[in-house]
Amino acid sequence: MTFPGGVGQQFQPTRFEERGTAVSFTTPALSQSRVRMDDREQLELTVSAFSGAKGNYVIRWRDVPEIFSLTMHDRALQDAILARRSCLPPDIRQATLETAKTGLAGPEAQRSAEEELAELENEILLTRFFLFRQVIDGMSDGQMTLQVSDLTTSSGRERIRSGLGDIAERLGTNSHELYIRLERWGELLAPIGLPGMPKKCRIGRLIEAIGDLADRLDRWASTDKSEAAGLARASARMARFTEEFARELATAALRPVEYADRVLSNWDKAVIPLKRDLERLWWTVDGWEFIILLWRAHEDRDRDAQRAAVTEIYRILPIIPEKEAANRPNLHGIQESSRMQVRALEGWNSGMLDLEMVRRVETVKRGRI
Repeated sequence: MTFPGGVGQQFQPTRFEERGTAVSFTTPALSQSRVRMDDREQLELTVSAFSGAKGNYVIRWRDVPEIFSLTMHDRALQDAILARRSCLPPDIRQATLETAKTGLAGPEAQRSAEEELAELENEILLTRFFLFRQVIDGMSDGQMTLQVSDLTTSSGRERIRSGLGDIAERLGTNSHELYIRLERWGELLAPIGLPGMPKKCRIGRLIEAIGDLADRLDRWASTDKSEAAGLARASARMARFTEEFARELATAALRPVEYADRVLSNWDKAVIPLKRDLERLWWTVDGWEFIILLWRAHEDRDRDAQRAAVTEIYRILPIIPEKEAANRPNLHGIQESSRMQVRALEGWNSGMLDLEMVRRVETVKRGRI
């Protein structure tokens, strides 16, 4: 067996793009492998080295089916990602949901994907409504009222465009263009939502869940006497850092709403840093949903199963590239403590492949937060 791109390369990414985005393949050997772009803008896959070897295998995207025996779901997912030619986390998530929606991963995964896609549409609609309302209230002296239903009907959208006329003129544009800018901005912000919304959106929920995971792992470690306790504590430290870093990024991404007039009047330039900040936030939380679901699936099981789960969590911890958090001096120390050798999907005490753990990992992949 050969692995194009070399084997066992040391994998210490300096940027999120080098780390890549976790892919929810159901093939056990590809659990939480990551897709990224090579220097020729071609997709490639990084896979944790097998049998405890250091580093990662780097495999050309088109060669993955030649090296691994993929399930039908994974072949469809690979094709869906290739069609997008993107390794950004939201694009990979969309490809994952649309593939699961076909039913190739089973009826449970299909139902979960359908619910999540519907929830995504609702979050976009609700975020747009709050953004439109905040901008209109702040720039029209409250002379125009707005209902969520206005964004779902042709007559309602036309009424909004008419009401944006004076605001658009002050911003140096027209009402149609202003409406498009607000729609786009609302869609970008939908994963985190806006203050005052009646529910937390996806990334907001995920950030809270990452912090909760850190607490749960620390509590578990305090009652365990094996080497896995150290892995749990190191994982908890990484989770806390990630939660804090993600909260800062989310706050920064929402700050431009406070001066919406400047953003909207200079949209073509302003949207570039907006997208960049939100992409960094997506990269930061990428891979953590799987880890959270994995621990939830094992928290009430016996100690051996919990230790196996801790080992797997530690192995696939999403590392934040240090250049992405250059002003955080404690990052290096946290991640240095997360570089111990662990073996993929092997029992913590036997060193043998844990087939029951493989089965449970595949089950977790069908879950969601």
